[in-house]
Amino acid sequence: MTRRRRMPFFHGHPFVMADSRGCGGHGKIKSWATIIRRSKWNRAIGYGCRPLATTSPLPASPASQLHSLSTNSEPQSSRSNETQPYNASPSGHSSTCPTHSPSASPRELGSMPMALLSATSAAKTHLFCHEEHPAPHQSGLLLAAPQRQRARGARLVAANAAAVAETAPAPSGTSGRKPRVLVAGGGIGGLVFALAARRKGYEVTVFERDISAVRGEGQYRGPIQIQSNALAALEAIDMSVAEEVMREGCVTGDRINGLVDGISGSWYIKFDTFTPAAERGLPVTRVVSRMLLQEILARAVGDDAIMNDCHVVDFTDDGDKVTAILEDGRKFEGDLLVGADGIRSKVRKSLFGETDASYSEYTCYTGIADFVPPDIDTVGYRVFLGHKQYFVSSDVGAGKMQWYAFHKEPAGGTDPENGKKKRLLELFSGWCDNVIDLLNATDEEAILRRDIYDRPPTINWGKGRVTLLGDSVHAMQPNLGQGGCMAIEDGYQLAVELEKAWQESVKSRTPVDVVSSLRSYEKERRLRVAIIHGLARMAAIMATTYRPYLGVGLGPLSFLTTLRIPHPGRVGGRFFIKFGMPLMLSWVLGGNSSKLEGRPLSCRLSDKANDQLGQWFQDDDALEQAMGGEWFLFPMSSGDNSVSQPIRLIRDEQRTLSIGSRPDPSNSDSSLSLPLPQVSEIHATITCKNKAFYLTDLGSEHGTWFNDNEGRRYRLPPNFPVRFHPSDAIEFGSDKKAMFRVKVLNTLPYESARGGGEVLQAA
Repeated sequence: MTRRRRMPFFHGHPFVMADSRGCGGHGKIKSWATIIRRSKWNRAIGYGCRPLATTSPLPASPASQLHSLSTNSEPQSSRSNETQPYNASPSGHSSTCPTHSPSASPRELGSMPMALLSATSAAKTHLFCHEEHPAPHQSGLLLAAPQRQRARGARLVAANAAAVAETAPAPSGTSGRKPRVLVAGGGIGGLVFALAARRKGYEVTVFERDISAVRGEGQYRGPIQIQSNALAALEAIDMSVAEEVMREGCVTGDRINGLVDGISGSWYIKFDTFTPAAERGLPVTRVVSRMLLQEILARAVGDDAIMNDCHVVDFTDDGDKVTAILEDGRKFEGDLLVGADGIRSKVRKSLFGETDASYSEYTCYTGIADFVPPDIDTVGYRVFLGHKQYFVSSDVGAGKMQWYAFHKEPAGGTDPENGKKKRLLELFSGWCDNVIDLLNATDEEAILRRDIYDRPPTINWGKGRVTLLGDSVHAMQPNLGQGGCMAIEDGYQLAVELEKAWQESVKSRTPVDVVSSLRSYEKERRLRVAIIHGLARMAAIMATTYRPYLGVGLGPLSFLTTLRIPHPGRVGGRFFIKFGMPLMLSWVLGGNSSKLEGRPLSCRLSDKANDQLGQWFQDDDALEQAMGGEWFLFPMSSGDNSVSQPIRLIRDEQRTLSIGSRPDPSNSDSSLSLPLPQVSEIHATITCKNKAFYLTDLGSEHGTWFNDNEGRRYRLPPNFPVRFHPSDAIEFGSDKKAMFRVKVLNTLPYESARGGGEVLQAA
């Protein structure tokens, strides 16, 4: 039988036992000394030892400071400079527990009846709504204690009072507490701000319609890119949370990223996201699941600060306080309200009236495929450019690739049942294998569609005691991957400005100027957000105007595309991006780092790139040679062909693959027989050197032909080795009856895997 520990009385007033979370710790509390040692932390998060009742004005606890107002309640009197007494439930039981007054003297504390507020799950419910009351069996029951322990209790009270006296004096004319913060929306931006504010000791309540789901783009449960600037802000807020996010994420910033031509697959420009991070001592960009990120943030904020199934639809601001109004009619009072409720924000609507989001003129298909490209170790993400359409692919870890397919068209379009994949293959017909292979590897059920909207940032982000954050004020197109990152930066900066206002009030002993702190936050964020929002739109404009060759998009002059003459805009755009992109990335990724307080400017040893990364930026051939996977020749001919399965090429410099109409008697183990009219008896050979493959025509009668990834077709000179690349097409003879496409894959080709066919091995 477990022996019940008897708790001490203090001047005849029994204690209420609190659990470990209510006292700001982790694990079971072993002694009252532990509670007293944690007193400073308890005050920082709003819990601690407080009298159940007192005639002296005391600041309210997080529970009582959040007044639940029914629609038929009597009007409350206006607030004086002294804190209103906490509310009691109609049953006569106190539904909340006041917190310590920093200005209380040791003598006053010694005479107060003391209590510890239980923070169990059952009790947390009663923190938010005074219409519900704790049952007698719940935590919060008064426990008896022997008379002989009173002296020990008095000493503990004195020690606690001494700890209180060490804190800064309360501002004159205030209750000595930090402002109560209400947050509408429990998405990434709202949770990051709630975490930052709680870590600074603010009382925060987050109202979320459905914490198990993610709004906006996140409802498709795709991963989100958290770039260096956002990771650094998370580090400044809570290092342990940042570490967990980075541990769960997939690093993409340590590889090549950039723009490529959608048709040829050739690199247009490469982005270096590693160097700007390393030079400024920032974490390297990661991709992490949205659901997992939200789960990490919600756990760090704490269940006691999040009210689920609560949708803020309106508010009132009387100058001294703000009241959030929920969809079910309940009302909650605080000192400020932050609208972090997404692109269709109700808080924004109440502030500035109904305004429509801006349609980007693009619809977006998205999907995740179990697919590992052969260049997974060298390339993080790519944007494939085309005229009025573009395609984005990114490694998201765990053997999966995420992709987005954008197409310019009116909003509101739909697809027939099971018709998304078919339409995508039609839209991107003729594009490079990187795009087609990824689409083919994606199941129809995994493809989702939505129209892309944004909201241009405005000069005014808020009024009075209300402000906006994240998508509610500056929803961005996903082209730069900075939408969520800007919301994280917003959350950090808003908490900083609130803390500055609090510190100033302590110093001047005047009330906290909440309104000015909100306007300061908006001023700090307005310019940076507007620039990055504009850059995200420019990326879409680039795709709209991108033309790889003369004749593209010119209607009657489209025949000019067969000449493969590079478009002047493509050449000029590459020059501009080559010199402008490093400056832009440096500012986007590191431009906010100087404002981050309390974060060491250092990189992690784990955040390191391959030693050849610099060479890969300069040399496409070196990047190709570093690519993993197996090389294959895929049959393309529709006529009679003895080879119907892919041929695997072996990277062995000591072996040669012979191609001819008959097997090579001198090399029977490594020969490919193609008994066709235009294939000579000894037609060509394939060799490997320095991890690259070369094709040599041996003076065949009808020749060996190349179709490169730019669409150019030419005949190989005899007896001269020519290097071929992925996506090239090879013809043995000119009648196109022996045609093969070069492909590099990490796994068995999906065509053969689904057909159950055998892969031939050669060379």
